[in-house]
Amino acid sequence: MNVVYARYNRHRLPPFQIETSIVEVNGVKTVIKKALTSEAANHIQAIRSGYDLIQSNLNAGTLVLPSQAAFDASSISFQYIDGKSLDHLLFQAFRKKDKTTFFKIIDDYCALLKKSFRLAERPEISAIISEVFGITTPGQLGNGNGWLPLAAIDAVFENIIVSGDKHYLIDNEWIFAGALPFDFVVFRSLFYFHQVKYFEIGIEQWVSFAELLELCHVNPGLAKRYQEMDESFQAYVYGQERCYQYKENYKKRQIAVHALEQTIDHQRAVVRKYHGDIVTMRGALAEKDRIINEIVNSFGWRLWRKIAGALDYACPPGSRRRRMTDRLISYLKQR
Repeated sequence: MNVVYARYNRHRLPPFQIETSIVEVNGVKTVIKKALTSEAANHIQAIRSGYDLIQSNLNAGTLVLPSQAAFDASSISFQYIDGKSLDHLLFQAFRKKDKTTFFKIIDDYCALLKKSFRLAERPEISAIISEVFGITTPGQLGNGNGWLPLAAIDAVFENIIVSGDKHYLIDNEWIFAGALPFDFVVFRSLFYFHQVKYFEIGIEQWVSFAELLELCHVNPGLAKRYQEMDESFQAYVYGQERCYQYKENYKKRQIAVHALEQTIDHQRAVVRKYHGDIVTMRGALAEKDRIINEIVNSFGWRLWRKIAGALDYACPPGSRRRRMTDRLISYLKQR
């Protein structure tokens, strides 16, 4: 067995600390989620229940779940899906500055969610929804674009993989019974893609977050409530004080991609200027050599060298005769 990838979520609260790994056996890859604490075994059971809950609410021919490979008291494994996530496709469109493709991917994503689930007629605030998201009454959610029949908050860009002609929902770790706004899941997708992952590389200057909310018909007034719901969810998973986020102590300095690109462009300009200066200097030296060669090879220079040689022979440097000759030459120059 070859371990291709492993991630340990020890920065969560103990009931949610699990290991996620990708292993390969005889060329076949499998995703395994395993409890890291005794309390997290219940979370593994919840992942299994969430998988079944999604499966029972999916319309045929839309989103597909990876097949479940194995399940026991402390681990669960799934088929590995090879493909490209919507997150990856959106990022590529952003890097190419292709807004047509970018907006189409988002439109298709919203359409996919709506046709994948049988939308509920009204919200359902279950006890677990109230605990996780801090919502106590349906009135807190306003009137959005319909209600998902379950809280499938993991159906974000990063977790939807395009493989061939199918769309796979590869992660169902956080699925809760109850009905939440369709817009809440869309908001989380937009928020984590735009405001968390790629904000620092200049996506706001290319397309604003407000523009994306408008594209998906997400009420800006409700967006604040959705963000509060997500913050409540983060506290549920990581704790109010984030006391298990030990990784902060070992964080290394990170430089955003756009800052690296600016540094590279600056260095390239410096190198170009340096090479330009060298070319100019070489040109000046070549011109100086040309002038010196002309002087050395001129008739006047050769005549002067012969006169200077005869003078040195007749009046050796340092002799009394040379001193008198130098004074005479100086006197004649002044005349």
